[in-house]
Amino acid sequence: MSRSPLRVLVLSDDQPGHYNLSRGVVAALRRIQPVQESWMTLKLRAGLGRNLMRTYLNRVHQPASCRWLRLFYSMTRFPAGACDLIVSAGGKTSFANAWLAQCMGVRNVYAGSLRRLSSQLFTVVLTLEPVRGASGNLVLDLPPSAIDFDALQIEGERFLEQLGLAGQRCWTLLIGGNGAGYQYRRQDWHALARVMNALASRYDIRWLLVSSRRTGKRAEHLLRDNLDAGTVAAHSWYDEGGGFNVDAWLGAGQRIFATEDSMTMLTEAIYSRRPVVSLRPQRAVPTDRYQRMMQRFADSGYLCRYALAELSQQPGMLEGRQCGVLEVSPLDELAGELCKRLGMAQTH
Repeated sequence: MSRSPLRVLVLSDDQPGHYNLSRGVVAALRRIQPVQESWMTLKLRAGLGRNLMRTYLNRVHQPASCRWLRLFYSMTRFPAGACDLIVSAGGKTSFANAWLAQCMGVRNVYAGSLRRLSSQLFTVVLTLEPVRGASGNLVLDLPPSAIDFDALQIEGERFLEQLGLAGQRCWTLLIGGNGAGYQYRRQDWHALARVMNALASRYDIRWLLVSSRRTGKRAEHLLRDNLDAGTVAAHSWYDEGGGFNVDAWLGAGQRIFATEDSMTMLTEAIYSRRPVVSLRPQRAVPTDRYQRMMQRFADSGYLCRYALAELSQQPGMLEGRQCGVLEVSPLDELAGELCKRLGMAQTH
């Protein structure tokens, strides 16, 4: 007998990285039982709101009406009907997540830093590093992602057929830009073009290239001007509004390359269960936490890290290291843990 869907309210601050984390949690829940999801967008108002909410939530067992949240957030309307579970990612959503869960008397899952909120306000706290004293803390090897390997395989094969590239060896490149302590200058984009040209020639491959909002027009033009003819089999330039189906582009590549400035891109690449190579510019000064994550991913064999300047001069470096691939879907592992911690009976 089929079970009623799990009614999940997802709180979003509209930041792409946090949005993708929440989608990953929901995708894991779908592996347990059917999910009926509702999304609510909210933005933390400026001022002392977060400090007031932190103090209030840490001290009061049962917060006042949910409507009081509008004093601290601009937000879309509450979805109609009740919910069974609240999910969110990113510190700006944490206060609303805790408040609504306490008001509604439902369980909640939160991915991110607690920002000095009591861990007792959350049923499950998802992090990449342990949170001291948090009994509901679930420490993950990788951030949650909605990338599904089986769907990716199908979409990738279909994409190559549409491009007329069936049988062609293609590698996918995901390009970010300035952010997370990484800064790209003209010479870095020239080095990236040299890497792409050298690897295409050396390994007889063609590139599936995707740029992003942070890449910028100038970098896109520099790459266009310096890439050899025929090197790129297909491109999705952000500045041109190119369509981008992540499953198709990841599924079509035998290897995935990604600039190191985007945790989301790297996570999606790793979830594709293909060899992953991260590329970094000359000026790379990420936070200690981000650097620890990169090194942990490398030590675990999830990716191979290279400096653009070095790889552009010595493309043969790629042959000296074996990048591993995931053998088990992280979504399956996350689903199993959530099933236990939320007291759910798995039906799939």
